[in-house]
Amino acid sequence: MLIGVDFGGTQVRAGIVEGGEVVRSTATPTRAGSGATEVLDTIASAVLALAAKPDAVGLAIPGEVNAEGRCWRLPNVPGFEGVHIAEELAQRLQCAIAVENDATTAALGERLYGHGREHPSFLMMTLGTGIGGGLVLGHQLYAGTNGFAAEVGHMKVDTSADAPLCACGQRGCVETFAGTRALLREYARYGGRATEVLSIAVSARRGQEAGQKTFEMMGSALGRLLANIQNLLDLNAVVFSGAISASFDLLEPYVREALRAHAFAPPLAEVPLLISELGERAGMIGAAHLTAL
Repeated sequence: MLIGVDFGGTQVRAGIVEGGEVVRSTATPTRAGSGATEVLDTIASAVLALAAKPDAVGLAIPGEVNAEGRCWRLPNVPGFEGVHIAEELAQRLQCAIAVENDATTAALGERLYGHGREHPSFLMMTLGTGIGGGLVLGHQLYAGTNGFAAEVGHMKVDTSADAPLCACGQRGCVETFAGTRALLREYARYGGRATEVLSIAVSARRGQEAGQKTFEMMGSALGRLLANIQNLLDLNAVVFSGAISASFDLLEPYVREALRAHAFAPPLAEVPLLISELGERAGMIGAAHLTAL
């Protein structure tokens, strides 16, 4: 039995996975401000709700982790720096644990059961509370020497001194233009009132300026970022997942416009922009298969 856990900024989702399908799952709020111990207890409880004695568990986290399962950084969920997540969960669950960045994990799921079957090299970009990235090159998942590969959310798209401050401590990261908090901030700047991105999408679909301008800001930032990535890697595709990807049709014109404006050569700007075939299941499915790597 394969169990995958997708630990996000707002909820913990755990599922029993068979191949590319989640056959049973559970979800619970993350309560990110409560501290690492309580969050890890929540993760363990979610797993035990599925299996009293799990054989092995794969966990996707919204940050960086080394090969031994120790967290380097988790920008949107405080209190995890230096925590040996694999060891802590192994004590709670008494089984083998594999831990990886959530976008890298989603990229693994997509490589095995989604667009990766057709596209040998692609960037998986997760759009949500934060902006994550997972990289597959020549059908091989690439996590990097220290586990930091494709940390695209913290690549800069604004180098000005007054660029927005990011949760990572730097200024001008793409996350400050494309993450959930950035979208809510921009929407409010145009007079809109929202507590979730869905309301902004509804506004944009109605042709209202606040919603359209918010998605224009996000799409332009993502397009500038992807132009730099394409100039370096010349990928077969870019695959989007995460909650905001459901509104990607509102973003795509702005993403493509910025790509065409900033890419080195026209073919680089025409890279296919795809929505994950696995959707919100990508993280859980990829996590479940981490223990087989």
